[in-house]
Amino acid sequence: MAKINGKSLIGRNVVSDRGTVIGQLVDLTIETMAGKIIMLIIKPGKDIDAKYFRLNDKGEIMIPFTAVKAVKDVIIINEGGIPRV
Repeated sequence: MAKINGKSLIGRNVVSDRGTVIGQLVDLTIETMAGKIIMLIIKPGKDIDAKYFRLNDKGEIMIPFTAVKAVKDVIIINEGGIPRV
């Protein structure tokens, strides 16, 4: 995957590879020593029942960066790689 400025990702929609709109990217968790993204922090979309996802204390969905399939105008997530509660 090519290098992308992390700030340019904030605000992009996050969509599963099955076409489900999960929400909008609001933050990233980064491992500072290696400079790698560890986790996507997503504001759930209005049609998503967030209780089925791993959430932070603000009710935002947390998805590991390893689930990312592609970064384009939207961030595409492998639905099988999303941890469920």
